[in-house]
This record gives sequence, structure tokens and C-alpha cells, in this order.
Amino acid sequence: MLQVKDDDFSAPAPVAEPALGIVNPTTGLANDYLNVFNEILLLLEFLPTMPEMTEEALAWQPRTYTEYFAQSTLPDAKHALEAYEKVDPALRKKFESVLMRLNEIVVDAQRTLAEESTRPDYPDSIVGSCEATAEQMRIGLAYVNRLINEGGPSSAGASRSRNKNS
Repeated sequence: MLQVKDDDFSAPAPVAEPALGIVNPTTGLANDYLNVFNEILLLLEFLPTMPEMTEEALAWQPRTYTEYFAQSTLPDAKHALEAYEKVDPALRKKFESVLMRLNEIVVDAQRTLAEESTRPDYPDSIVGSCEATAEQMRIGLAYVNRLINEGGPSSAGASRSRNKNS
């Protein structure tokens, strides 16, 4: 007969999991930052059917990459800040330019939302503007995601040619 000892089914000792690497090693950028924009994008998409989210959408404030990671509780946030200081200057300039445009899109949408929210036909009056803003944001976010993960067209091309020569 099989004898079971008390320690046969004890829980294994916890294994320390390494912090997930949030920084792309090629570009030095972390896509976790895009959560700042994904949050407002979702709000804008839901507003026409959930107008009770208006105040939350109007309260959204842009945060820079460094502000986001300085306030973040992510295990690798400090590394993201350190890596950002070393990002290729041309990539960083392009990255920050797209982020600035995304912020402008949101601030413009908030301005429209503030005006429209007092109209009697609200939220029906914002359906078109929310859809247009969401589409602009998705395009911008897809582009910035490529910058984070691939470094943009010049980096991707350089990496492809390096791979061909390997």
C-alpha cells in the first residue's frame, strides 16, 4: 500500500521571478507608456454610449514618458527611465514628436467634448467626433508602437540588412 508522507505534497519553494523586461533592448523604449493613451482612447470610444464617463475623459491629463515611469510602480520603471536617456537622439525626437501630436489630438477632443457636453443632444452630438478622434489615435499609436518595437523605418532597414549579412 502506498504510504503518503506529509511533505510529499508540500508547496514548492517560491522561485524568484525576474522582473519582466519592459524596455525594448533595440530601441531603449517601453511600450507600457502607451497605456496613458490607451486609457483615454477607450474612454472616447465608450463616451457616446456611456456619457457618465465624460468627467473622467475631461480630467485626463497628458503625461510625458519620464513622468509616467517616474510615477510608475512597475518593477522595471527605473530601468525604463535610465534607458530613455540613452535612446538614439533621432529616434527620441521622432518618438516625442508623435507623442506631442497624440496629446494635441486628445486635448482638441476634450475641448470639443466640453462644448458638446452641455448640448441637449449630448451624447449623440459627439458620435462622429469620438469616432474620428479614436481613428486618429489608433493610427498614431500604431506608428509609435512601431517606433518602440522596431525603431522606425531606418532602424528596421538597418536590422534587415544586418540579418542578410549574417
